[in-house]
Amino acid sequence: MNIQEAGVLIENSLKRLNLDPATCRGEKQGQWSFKSKDATIWIDVFSFPTNPEKYYLQIMSPLCTIPESKSDAFMQDLLEINYQMYGSWMCKKANWVYVLCLRESAGLDQSEIDATLDRVSFYSSDYFGKLSFKYQGCWTVKPPSVDLIGKAPGPV
Repeated sequence: MNIQEAGVLIENSLKRLNLDPATCRGEKQGQWSFKSKDATIWIDVFSFPTNPEKYYLQIMSPLCTIPESKSDAFMQDLLEINYQMYGSWMCKKANWVYVLCLRESAGLDQSEIDATLDRVSFYSSDYFGKLSFKYQGCWTVKPPSVDLIGKAPGPV
C-alpha cells in the first residue's frame, strides 16, 4: 500500500472521529496530527530512502517524560503495562515515553486504522492519568516537537 492509498484510509478514519482531515494534515505528505481528550496523536505514513517502495504506518502519542526520581520503578511499571497492551506499546525515545504502533502498510485496512487510533488515544489518555498520579511532577507542559514524525523510534 502506498502513501496515497493509506492516506485515503487515514482521512476516512479522521472523518469518522468528526475531524476535518484538511486541518489535521501536517506540512509533509503522509502526516496528520490531532488532539483527542488528553492525548496528542501523530500519524505518519513514510518509507525509508533505502527502500522507497515499502511504506510504514506509525501512529504515536507523546505520553510523558522520564521522571528524574524513581526512574527505575517507573521503567518497571512501563514494562508491566506493556504486557497488558494490545496492538500498541510504550517506547522511549530521548527523554520521552510514547504510546506507539508501527507496522508495514501492506495489508492495512480501514478497521485496523480505526482500531489503532482508538487504542493509541485511549492508552495515552488512560496511562497518562494513572502514571501522573503515581509519579507526580515528572511531566513537562509542552510535548516534544512534531519533528519526530516520520522517524521510527528504533530500528525497523
